[in-house]
Amino acid sequence: MGYRITTLVENCVYGHKLQAEHGLSLYIEISGYRLLFDTGASDLFIRNARLLHIDLQTVDYLILSHGHSDHTGGLHSFLKLNSRATVICKQNIFSPKFKDERENGIKYVHRFDINRFRFIDEQTELVPGVFLFPTIEIIDQEDTHFEHFWVQQEDGRKIPDTFQDELAMALVDSNRLSIISACSHRGITHLLRTIRAVFPELPCNLLLGGFHIHNAEEQKYRVIADYLRNYLPHRIGICHCTGVDKFAFFCKDFNDRVFYNYTGKIIQTDLNNNI
Repeated sequence: MGYRITTLVENCVYGHKLQAEHGLSLYIEISGYRLLFDTGASDLFIRNARLLHIDLQTVDYLILSHGHSDHTGGLHSFLKLNSRATVICKQNIFSPKFKDERENGIKYVHRFDINRFRFIDEQTELVPGVFLFPTIEIIDQEDTHFEHFWVQQEDGRKIPDTFQDELAMALVDSNRLSIISACSHRGITHLLRTIRAVFPELPCNLLLGGFHIHNAEEQKYRVIADYLRNYLPHRIGICHCTGVDKFAFFCKDFNDRVFYNYTGKIIQTDLNNNI
């Protein structure tokens, strides 16, 4: 089983006429299906998709990693463009979210057609070879990224956001797996542990996503790096909230296994799952 991942939006860009923003959106082709993983902060992912000759009207499923605006800001635009896709997420993704005093959750929730949403709360094989993990257990508090984030409860009180709405994805075949995250607020090491527990015999072909350690103290990076030394993916795609500062750390420690996953980047595997 091969796949093709095109980064429609990321913080950096190197493609002709493409644009970047603080956000993330990935277009994934696998097993005859077309998936979208997050929508970035605006409708920019749609404009970039057109330049890349990708027809988002044919997307079958939109997966939302969590409820922050830099991952869901294009949701209204996508649903207007695409009349067929089902949105996959956790039900508490609609809870109002804040970074300190700034609101940064999903806006205009009342305008959505709720019939287009499918809420999951357990491990789900969405299409053949595509697994979603909505429950990520925390073991080491050093690898959590909750600082400055708040979520508003139904009674109006704000409490620290522990990202109960976060989910991750794995692309799996009989030989290897590829793991995709967005921000890893609950910790990329915890996400890896969760998926490894389900597929203990499969090596990791690709780890792709944001680890939310930009400007973090070096200790947060070291927790992740120490874990990866014991469970080292074939390739590590750094992007978004990982930060270019920590990208340099990863390059120093893991050499040519590491690449930066910028806007317009295409990752493709053959039938043997080789990148």
